[in-house]
Amino acid sequence: MKREEYDIFLLTKPPFSPRSELCLKLAARSGNARLYLAGDGVYHLLSGIEELPGYKVYACQEDLEARAIGDREKVTVPDNFYAAFIEDMMEHCKCAYTF
Repeated sequence: MKREEYDIFLLTKPPFSPRSELCLKLAARSGNARLYLAGDGVYHLLSGIEELPGYKVYACQEDLEARAIGDREKVTVPDNFYAAFIEDMMEHCKCAYTF
């Protein structure tokens, strides 16, 4: 049985950072990406990033709370963000990118 594979992106940079722009372009081109937002990367939720096609968005609860950003409807907020991220990397990762 073939397992599902994804391009996995960890984005910790804020919006308008050149690294963020590169990350989002690569994720959009992937067509099958999982985007993990941590640190200042959670600020991307304020721009409606979860509405963009081609990837599923995950966010770190602690970072959302630290920046007073509420949960979003189309964003997955795992109980243990880093455990979910590592499990995805180990089980489903085709390529991994960090920004």
